[in-house]
Amino acid sequence: MEQTAVRSERLVSLDVFRGLTIIGMILVNNPGSWSYMYWPLGHAPWHGWTPTDWIFPFFLFIVGVAMTFSFDKRLSRGANRADLMAHVVGRAAVLYLLGMILGGFPNFRLITPYILGIAGIEFWLATREHPDSPNVQRNRIVGYVLMAVAALWFIVDFRYFNGPTQRGSWSNFFPLTSNGEGSVIRVVGVLQRIAMVYVVAAAIMMMTRGAWARLAWVVGIIGAYWLIMAFVNAPDGYVLGNGLEGAKADPADDVTFRGLLNDWIDVKLLGAHLYSHRPDPEGLLSTIPAVGTTLLGIVSGMWLRRTDVPPMRRAMGLMAMGLGMLAIGQLMHYGFPINKKIWTSSYVVFMAGWANLFLGLCYLIIDVKGFKSWTPPVLVFGTNAIVAFFASGLMSRMFQLFKWTGADGKDMNIKSWSWNIANGMFTDHRNASLAWAVTFILLWMLLLTPLYRKRIFIKV
Repeated sequence: MEQTAVRSERLVSLDVFRGLTIIGMILVNNPGSWSYMYWPLGHAPWHGWTPTDWIFPFFLFIVGVAMTFSFDKRLSRGANRADLMAHVVGRAAVLYLLGMILGGFPNFRLITPYILGIAGIEFWLATREHPDSPNVQRNRIVGYVLMAVAALWFIVDFRYFNGPTQRGSWSNFFPLTSNGEGSVIRVVGVLQRIAMVYVVAAAIMMMTRGAWARLAWVVGIIGAYWLIMAFVNAPDGYVLGNGLEGAKADPADDVTFRGLLNDWIDVKLLGAHLYSHRPDPEGLLSTIPAVGTTLLGIVSGMWLRRTDVPPMRRAMGLMAMGLGMLAIGQLMHYGFPINKKIWTSSYVVFMAGWANLFLGLCYLIIDVKGFKSWTPPVLVFGTNAIVAFFASGLMSRMFQLFKWTGADGKDMNIKSWSWNIANGMFTDHRNASLAWAVTFILLWMLLLTPLYRKRIFIKV
């Protein structure tokens, strides 16, 4: 990871949109209690959508918009595509490993090889980003050594990563792990999907230049996914979540699109390394249409960068595109229902419509009209988005890690203690749960503000 300073050409509205999205992520991921939530703060059970279903596609869309400000500019200046792609792969690997750390924390036996891997990649990337540095040879050697150690660690202790049925080989050296019996770690997730989509979208971006060519890729990707889901089935008799204790098929599901194929592919390729609720919402097959979400962000970013178009027209154009995509997505819904869990083709188009509307509105208010005085609290999150998401996820786990015995003799932790306080302040448990989440956001606003004020922006 590297630190950068804000440049004068940075698009404030994009950072604000990103910040609002990260605030939304933290809000829905950290209720005071999962048993007490207002319906907009939970995902749709199956078909359909709620405001919570905006959040992940918004972030992937923003990744695409940001890529146009970075990659197209470098390509227009004659940057080597192979070097640029190597940079993309390295950064995506760091992002993927951060996801693995978040999934395995606080089990240090699980996450140590990923930490070593990130350190090695960062040293290696430093040699490519700063080839004239006097320490380039040393950094290259250190990077290769750390990556080799990380790979060796993972290989030697591989049985431990496959769960409690296999006893790991080094349990006596890691007292922080639970009895050395091993642990199953989920290998897909939010950060992992962002990493995979980033690489594929970047490769498509390198191969194409015009907006129409990139739109053709979107149509091809979501069209192919639609055909796969319509005509390719899981083996007869396959049960959703087969072999995973506690997993159940959703009773609200329909006959045609029930995610059986998605789940069957994940189980075949990833085994038990999946989310407990199935099909895995970040599974492998549904990652394919998610690439379309980022590509649509790239197309919108190209429009936003049009210097030959007046700013007001750019803002209106984004919102017009948004309305058009909402209409198209709603029409597609009748053939392939809007569904976040399997990221249907209609979901791609529909959510890109909302993203264009929000981005267009932010651009109109902030960059065209110049109303920026209200933005710093949001920019705190938008300029250090991955840090906010990753570190807040670690903190929420740490809140449940340290335990003590309460006055009633029951085990307590920071989360349960603070939830009891919040719950005692409100007669409606849902209000208490929402207040806890908002307080958690305010806490992170305070923690991130010094970075923002010192213009320290950590990017992956």
